Amino acid sequence: MFSRKGFLKLIGFASIAAILDACSPPANRMPEIILPTTTDIPPTLTLEPPPEAIFPIIPEMVLIEAGDFEMGSIDGYTNEQPIHLVTISKQFYMGKYEVTFKEFDTFCKSTNRYILPEDKGEGRGNRPVAGVEWYDAVEYCNWLSEEEGLSPCYSGNGKLIECNFSASGYRLPTEAEWEYAARGGPFSKGYIFAGSNNPDDVAWYVSNSGNKAHEVGQKKPNELGLYDMSGNRFEWCWDWYINNYYSESPAIDPHGPPLPQVDSPWELVRVRRSGNWGENTQSIQITTRSFDDPSYPGDNGFRLVRNG
Repeated sequence: MFSRKGFLKLIGFASIAAILDACSPPANRMPEIILPTTTDIPPTLTLEPPPEAIFPIIPEMVLIEAGDFEMGSIDGYTNEQPIHLVTISKQFYMGKYEVTFKEFDTFCKSTNRYILPEDKGEGRGNRPVAGVEWYDAVEYCNWLSEEEGLSPCYSGNGKLIECNFSASGYRLPTEAEWEYAARGGPFSKGYIFAGSNNPDDVAWYVSNSGNKAHEVGQKKPNELGLYDMSGNRFEWCWDWYINNYYSESPAIDPHGPPLPQVDSPWELVRVRRSGNWGENTQSIQITTRSFDDPSYPGDNGFRLVRNG
């Protein structure tokens, strides 16, 4: 006979054994392994490669020292008169070359422009960009300034666009800055064309161009080392155009006339300089003025400047 205490002790051992036996698999059976289904396996992540980074092409710039010069000509068209003394009071940088298709195409891709300016079969790459509205040139200047961490020069829209000439960014040259640089600045030798009295030395024009623009920098530079400032491609300037502006132009750092009051919007035009590959010798002289509607692409390109 078991005592009460012994009986309870025996019952306790038996209970534990029963529990262990219930938790153990039979001797002739492997424990069941539950595998995850395919839906339980996280899918392999496939990452798209990052888009190719687009970096701006930094232009080569030439420092142009401040100085005085006589602007205009008595031998050219009437809008080049009168000859008047102009002071460029501050040094500035100017693009060694005209802005090229390669440079402008980079801007278009970076800003998701799906329509590139036409080259009309001439070719792209290092040829000076054409088919650029004045407004496109201004937008390019602000884009390049921001890409380089400089202060943009332009603000506003349409005909009310303003230029902050104290900003550090890129901009279009004033007409006076353009002519001063084309003449060779303080190193001018008084040439008729930008760097020579012989147009074939320095310019692509109607007699030697083969009816097309050519890659920048193929002719001789002017006294400052600037290329293609006679011929090859028309170059936009900042200024509004009026025919008799020289008779009222300020003597120091002229920026062109204020917004002209005209009868028709078609008369609101901006200055171009340089002439192009299809012009005659008179039209590619450094004093020759031309103009165009700022919203007309034409054969228009541009050259950059920024403060020194």
